[in-house]
Amino acid sequence: MPTLKDIAKLAHVDISTVSRALNDSPYVHPNTKKRILEAANELKYHSNSTKEVFTTGKVHAVGIIIPNAKLNIFMDFIQQAELQADAVNYDVIVCLSNDDGEKEKRLLQKMRAGLVDGIIIASTGDNNSLLEDINSSGTPIVQIFREVDQNLDSISIDYSKSVETAFNVLIEKDCKQIGLVNGPICDISYKNKSEAYQRLATNYDLPIIVQNTKDYPKSFVNAGYNLAKKLLKASPNIDAILTANDPEALGVTKYLNDQNIPIPEKIKVISLAGSTLSDLLPIKVSATVFPIDEVSLHALSLIISKVEKLDRDSPLKHLKVNVEYISRMTC
Repeated sequence: MPTLKDIAKLAHVDISTVSRALNDSPYVHPNTKKRILEAANELKYHSNSTKEVFTTGKVHAVGIIIPNAKLNIFMDFIQQAELQADAVNYDVIVCLSNDDGEKEKRLLQKMRAGLVDGIIIASTGDNNSLLEDINSSGTPIVQIFREVDQNLDSISIDYSKSVETAFNVLIEKDCKQIGLVNGPICDISYKNKSEAYQRLATNYDLPIIVQNTKDYPKSFVNAGYNLAKKLLKASPNIDAILTANDPEALGVTKYLNDQNIPIPEKIKVISLAGSTLSDLLPIKVSATVFPIDEVSLHALSLIISKVEKLDRDSPLKHLKVNVEYISRMTC
């Protein structure tokens, strides 16, 4: 079986140039790229894929950059996206940024070098200029869950509606002190949740009881546990807690159980980002559930239509999908 070294020798270039050319990097001169692809075809090195890149300029792969896949909505998203991409003969390449702007930058630079045809990203917000540059250079970008750049397409959740839906459920159950255990407000999704919560609490003339993480925690479960402790210390008469996501809900319910506080009789709990984890928890948490299949279908359809240049002249899309409230054991 021929190797990159064999192709480099035949094309009279170094191995790194061969690698970039086979990944359709824009940083390889067209004549050099042609010579390398012809050498690869001559040696029958992955002849189908190299021929496809040579003739179409596409690798039929979509890159997905998400913060993590720790039993959350991002995990659910990549599972759905992989199935939907496979149905239209596209592959999915998943990378985790860990919400680190520098790591995200490295991943984007590698993907733009020809590894994928388009990129779906839940961005940190630290690399907007790079994202716009990649998008304008011909590799389309679609944001998911976090609409951090108005100049790029996005498929997100109506977070305000999510909070409003859960808040109204608690109001109907005559809750008077509703707290929020949230993530870092530097993240647009958590900021939106915090703003919606404070607006609703003010409208209902209820106290504002919020605990945010300072940054992205290593464990949202531990963060939920510790923030619930702070919440109860500051407001011991609290009768309901909204959590920004399912892992935080797990931490909150664990703390309440450790304190022998009955759920939902004494304190009700609702997650504002229900995922498949909701069905796996020891205490099944009531939640506003994200329609992940709808989000992934919209995101995949949009990115592939841009890759295939089916909607070249269409305006920017900023789609927000609604959630559904599901009552379980905690409310």
